Amino acid sequence: MKFVLAQVFGLIALLLTVISVHFRNKRDIVLCFVLANLVVAIQFFLLNAITGGIMSIINAVRCFVFYIYNKNNLKPSLIILFLFETIAIVSGIISWQNIFSIIPIILATFYTYALWQDNVKLLRISTAIVGSGWAIYDLIVAAYTGVIQEVSQFISALVAIFKNKD
Repeated sequence: MKFVLAQVFGLIALLLTVISVHFRNKRDIVLCFVLANLVVAIQFFLLNAITGGIMSIINAVRCFVFYIYNKNNLKPSLIILFLFETIAIVSGIISWQNIFSIIPIILATFYTYALWQDNVKLLRISTAIVGSGWAIYDLIVAAYTGVIQEVSQFISALVAIFKNKD
């Protein structure tokens, strides 16, 4: 039952991430990522992929904090960037399950930097790269709808990159 429920949450995340990269502004993209990351966290916890679940919660909080900054026309400081990078690394070490735990840690730190930037095109490119890495992790932890989500996100990000010549 937990496995099936995890796959359902994966489908919800799929819908959120596919539509997210088609928004025209960073605020809307990031807000959609907040919701998607919370749904993915539930999926990972149901599959006992603890590091992935924790990284997804950190990603959701990070996205929300960055959203608040962006909404107020501010850029998060370098201190905020380093704070989230440190939280991801330390949390990843604490929740370490096996060698594959390194995947969500690397992806979280990479994407944190991409979100910190003000470049929507860089955000879309990073979304494609990060989606590929999460697809590998999803395969490893049996988040099969997550694989579909990440492949869809990758394709959707590529479409957005070419459609929106920012």
